[in-house]
Amino acid sequence: MTTIQLTFPWGRYYAHPWGINPTRLREPEWPPSPWRLLRALVSAWFRAHPGEVPDAHCIALIESLGRELPEIGTGKVSFSHTVHWQPNFRAAFEGKPEVVKQRVENAEYKNTRHENHFAAIHGAVLFRWRNVDLAPELRRTLETLLAELTYLGRAESLCHAEICETEPASNDTGWCRATGGRKISATCRDVFCPNPADFRFTDLWSRRAANLAPDSPDAPPHLVDTLLSSEMKPDGTAWFSYQMPDGWPQNWVVRTPRTARPANKPAPSAGPKVAHYLCFSLQCRVPLLPKFIVPLSEKFRDEASRYLRNVHGKDARSFAFFGHPDHRPPDVGGDHQHAFYLPMSALGDSSGFLSNLHIWCPYGFTQAEIEILLRINRLDWGSGKYPVRPVLTALAKEAPADAPFSTGRTASQLWRSASPFVPPRYFYRGGSGNRTLKVKDQPEHQLIECLKAVGVATAGEIRRLSPPGRNPHDGQAQWDIVRTPESEDSILNDTANVSVHRPSSAGARERERRVGLFFEIEFAEAVSLPSPALGHSCHFGLGLFIPIIPENGH
Repeated sequence: MTTIQLTFPWGRYYAHPWGINPTRLREPEWPPSPWRLLRALVSAWFRAHPGEVPDAHCIALIESLGRELPEIGTGKVSFSHTVHWQPNFRAAFEGKPEVVKQRVENAEYKNTRHENHFAAIHGAVLFRWRNVDLAPELRRTLETLLAELTYLGRAESLCHAEICETEPASNDTGWCRATGGRKISATCRDVFCPNPADFRFTDLWSRRAANLAPDSPDAPPHLVDTLLSSEMKPDGTAWFSYQMPDGWPQNWVVRTPRTARPANKPAPSAGPKVAHYLCFSLQCRVPLLPKFIVPLSEKFRDEASRYLRNVHGKDARSFAFFGHPDHRPPDVGGDHQHAFYLPMSALGDSSGFLSNLHIWCPYGFTQAEIEILLRINRLDWGSGKYPVRPVLTALAKEAPADAPFSTGRTASQLWRSASPFVPPRYFYRGGSGNRTLKVKDQPEHQLIECLKAVGVATAGEIRRLSPPGRNPHDGQAQWDIVRTPESEDSILNDTANVSVHRPSSAGARERERRVGLFFEIEFAEAVSLPSPALGHSCHFGLGLFIPIIPENGH
């Protein structure tokens, strides 16, 4: 058995079904096509061996994978799309002659609307060939090709590919299995595949009529160009219906329901609590840098506030959203019960880019509050030039057991910073060149006070760490900016001058800088943190501590 695992660091898979006019699409290709995967593997060969023809090992590997329809394992998915407008000069030649003449003279363009459909993915995608056992040399070839595969589908679908050694034990993975033909059913989806009964290695990039040998050094015309005048169906391919996992689509497709304005405008916090946890995939055409944790969270909360006022009136209040003490319900049992907005990178993503927004509210959200959060579909970023589109991928009564933050259920002896901890009180004096600390306000002392405030009194040791990617020997290595002015340069550039300014009484937002530190806390015994984050702006993702569990579980 051979299994390939694909993980998408940005949490999205962009691909149009093969041969279908994009203007007629309503959803992206799902599950991913085995035909597309084989073409990506061959492309990885040419990338790793420029100017060479595929060797015998590559040919044998691809043909062995193409002679069996794989099972495809996926997690939950949410379908969405982005829109862009393409300048179209030809469209300007439509209309009255005098109008056309003026448009041509002024070189005017019309815009054509395009939709790019994608799938926001929760978890990895697995391709499993049960009857394919690779010889050692073919397995090494596959490992080499997977290391070169950096995206699947459109270039936005960044991915990491590797051979999966163990079967996923989680119930979050459902398997799609080929039915052997075409089938009309609500629980089946058509998938474009190599035809196991009639597949050749060269079908991936040429027509058989060209009589191209597998080791031919001559480059054929592009496959798509040769297919445009035909039915867009390459040789050696076929459409097969795949039976989707049990419970499809209700249990596997996360859909954002359409909500209507309530007629009588009831209080948004009135009613039973229906959920405590939501997760959104943050879709943006530029990487979201870790230094924008707080601005991203604030923008999302501000959008929630705007919709709250629009739907329920300007005087509407929600303790779950904002936690204002004046609106504190009588049944709140402690502090930090309102929502935590936690932008984080995906599990296993070493780049650190923010790809998910986790929302955890110990107090809980009502149905009206959930509907407000689901209305948020755009966060204007960089003066609207780089919009972030939150796509719902999970909504649950409780956070999942593998949630990447503490909900008070996980005990660990070792806890480590996942984002900078900012002491609640200012602890520095002077400018960036002369930082001195108030003795009584040392960051370690303030961290201890924060732990005591949430009910943790177990003895332990606190150690400072260098921020990720910093040189520990750098004089500024232990400091990290946690708020930066939002501009196009700062959004696209991860470098910033570590300058420290205390906000003035005039409230000049663009001058505000806060610096934080990374810590590791080792307790004398296993401890559960009842709050995901500690310190200043903890409800916006700062001061996030995650448990470090040893591999042996002890």
